[in-house]
Amino acid sequence: MKRARGTSGYGAAKRIHDYSYAILNIAALAGQYESTGEPVIRLNIGDPTLYGFEPPPELTRACIAAFGRDAHSYTHSCGILPAREAIARDAAFRGIELTTDDIVITSGATEAADMLCTAMLNPGDEVLCPSPCYPLYAALISRQEAVCVSYTLDPGSNWLPDPLEIEQLITPRTRLLIIINPNNPTGAIYPADLLSALAEIAERHGILCLADEVYRKLIYSGAHNPFATFAGRNLPVFTLESLSKNYMAPGWRTGWMSITNSRLVPDIRLALQKLAEARVCAPAAPQFAIPDALSLQYDYLLPVINKLRERRDLTVKMINAIEGLSCGTPEGAFYVMAKVDLSLYPFASDEEFIVELLRKKRILCVHGSGFGTEPGDGYFRIVYLPDTSTLERVYNDFEDFLRHCR
Repeated sequence: MKRARGTSGYGAAKRIHDYSYAILNIAALAGQYESTGEPVIRLNIGDPTLYGFEPPPELTRACIAAFGRDAHSYTHSCGILPAREAIARDAAFRGIELTTDDIVITSGATEAADMLCTAMLNPGDEVLCPSPCYPLYAALISRQEAVCVSYTLDPGSNWLPDPLEIEQLITPRTRLLIIINPNNPTGAIYPADLLSALAEIAERHGILCLADEVYRKLIYSGAHNPFATFAGRNLPVFTLESLSKNYMAPGWRTGWMSITNSRLVPDIRLALQKLAEARVCAPAAPQFAIPDALSLQYDYLLPVINKLRERRDLTVKMINAIEGLSCGTPEGAFYVMAKVDLSLYPFASDEEFIVELLRKKRILCVHGSGFGTEPGDGYFRIVYLPDTSTLERVYNDFEDFLRHCR
């Protein structure tokens, strides 16, 4: 019997209904203006290469050499051995014990997060996610028909979470705790005592941990504390890293996942291996740049950090000088969560503010509710990667825009 055409026959899978990605979704609005030749200043996506940042030349040379030599074939599904050996050595230097079998090289950290959610989550499982949170995680959790349970990042405490709140949210269905450090979208860096408390809670309740550390080198002072160093012997930690942000190569789509205490999760480790084999391998050539990347001295990053610090300081100064706008001082990455006082202006929500700013000034940010904040709280994320002259013009336009909205 021939099925009648209709949405029931050709509809999308139900698991995709709640799948969204605010950072790119909002960009569709900007694309409408750009299609007519109107330029838009995009402060919505963290791609440093759009603003003059480039990978270290050592990495580019290694990638090019690989194309001329042996990067035309499939690699091992978990990545080439020299790259995994380099990752294990780098981890050991930072106090993390890994073997090459604990590492999976992926098509960016995004694929690693997707693989982990696929490997371990069943419908109805609960995942503790920060709020605000990088929206990828809510989307991936939704796709597995699991439940995202939000814990608060408190703007009054430099966007840090409260371990007591996190523990109170744990139920028998809680499977995973997600920690993003340095944080996207807030730029916060978690101190050692906080990470230790979170590790102790997770171990006591038998919860796995995902540590997203793709910005770990982009910090303005102090040192980054890898979450896996607090794992002891009894807490499995899945750490995500990549070349995208720390090495200014987002388009290379090269990341990796490492598993601390993998002996405790043999079934998940096997599931990840199966998923890696099913998609064959990550892009080959950039894998050959990983050993060079991890052997670089920190000096390569100093010019980048100096530029970002200057742009951060300008952003904080100018945003806080505008009536009705405010923000804290990010300690890492290249994002700031700013706030517009909606009681002073005729916007019903953070998204309406962002849309009107785009419509009137052709400036694109991302509304805070796209990261999980309440629409009425007025938060929005700014990417402060452009040069200082561009940022000065942007923030002057912010002020002019709001002045004419009173």
